[in-house]
Amino acid sequence: MRAFVVSYIVALALVACDTTRPVTASERAALQQHEQQWAQRSFHSYVFDYSETQLSTSYDVRITVRNDTVASVIDLNTGQPPTAPRTWPTIDALFNEADFAVLQGGVSLEYNDQYGYLTLFSIQSNNPGGQFLARVSNLQPLA
Repeated sequence: MRAFVVSYIVALALVACDTTRPVTASERAALQQHEQQWAQRSFHSYVFDYSETQLSTSYDVRITVRNDTVASVIDLNTGQPPTAPRTWPTIDALFNEADFAVLQGGVSLEYNDQYGYLTLFSIQSNNPGGQFLARVSNLQPLA
């Protein structure tokens, strides 16, 4: 019984500390609008700089996408491929993650005016995996 009471108190404390604000209808509409704008682009090969911070891990990489598939990733600090194995996102994958995160709330999003892609994607600190912050910059279409 004591374990149940302790678990219940911890759960209440977590709910009381939850600072996630719901995503507004206008923010959801902006995400859909920019996702549609990105889908209407005339190119499917591009390069962009991507920085990500989650917990104590940070990445600064240049991602090259060819025909909507990640073709290469270079660490901007070393000029070499990253040593840590992981999956790197395309812009489409970032939109998919944002679509899911918006349902959970506590998300901040910013967009590029020309192509509509996400330039900032932040999930607040109550995310089970910790605070997540991703930035996209210097996107250039490839021929």
